[in-house]
Amino acid sequence: MFLRSILLAVMTVLFSSSVIAHVINPHEKISDDLAAQLANQLQQANQHYGYSNIGVTRWVLAETLELPSQGDSMHKLSHQLSESLYAHLKERNLDVVEFRAQDYVTLTAEGSTNMTRNVDELEAQPKLDWVLVGTLSRKDDGAVVNLRIIDRRSQEVLAAANRYVPKHLYWPNKQTEMVDGRLQRH
Repeated sequence: MFLRSILLAVMTVLFSSSVIAHVINPHEKISDDLAAQLANQLQQANQHYGYSNIGVTRWVLAETLELPSQGDSMHKLSHQLSESLYAHLKERNLDVVEFRAQDYVTLTAEGSTNMTRNVDELEAQPKLDWVLVGTLSRKDDGAVVNLRIIDRRSQEVLAAANRYVPKHLYWPNKQTEMVDGRLQRH
């Protein structure tokens, strides 16, 4: 009876922790919301546009149209959200193209890779019909993420989405950061 109680307690702990193991984090929720907005707009216009290959870019600062610098809190936000959107767009049956993929696998002592930023190793003209671009703007104590899916040929905006992201979700427990080349305390 004692062993049975212990076994039951261990199984309860194991099964309860596995149920909690995949709790959606805030970045996943935000990416899911943005992807839903974009996909819904594209589905509503589906008879006009059809579905095409989409490439996802990193998002830039709205004021400068440049990538956030490494010490800027927006750098991590740009990276995490743009990367997680691949899965959320694909879940909605959109044709997402990974244009950073090489046509071969690189093998090294550290491991194997397929993606690169080396322009010489990438397809010069990736098969992209649409590009998902985004800007980040500082607002109050957070950032506004603005996304657009643009037709590469006509530069027409086919879908747009935006979302306010509170700073504590992407820059937790940080006291200082670099903003416009200056150190700021929060």
